[in-house]
Amino acid sequence: MTDILTNDEISLLRSLEKKSRTITGNFTHKRYDRLKTKGYIKRSSQPPSTEDILYEITDAGKATLRAVGGTAE
Repeated sequence: MTDILTNDEISLLRSLEKKSRTITGNFTHKRYDRLKTKGYIKRSSQPPSTEDILYEITDAGKATLRAVGGTAE
């Protein structure tokens, strides 16, 4: 069984499937937290700045997209 995702979360996964995203500076990462907690995305700091955060979709995130009719390949 797949967790129920919001349209916004599905959109974020589709976006990350196409291209990883780096977010710089004082930005709230709240909209990514549940996806990270569920293991659908991973987050890592990008040296040299610990304020640069890279978000990438995981295999679990890709599988979830396939389950909800997304385009994960």
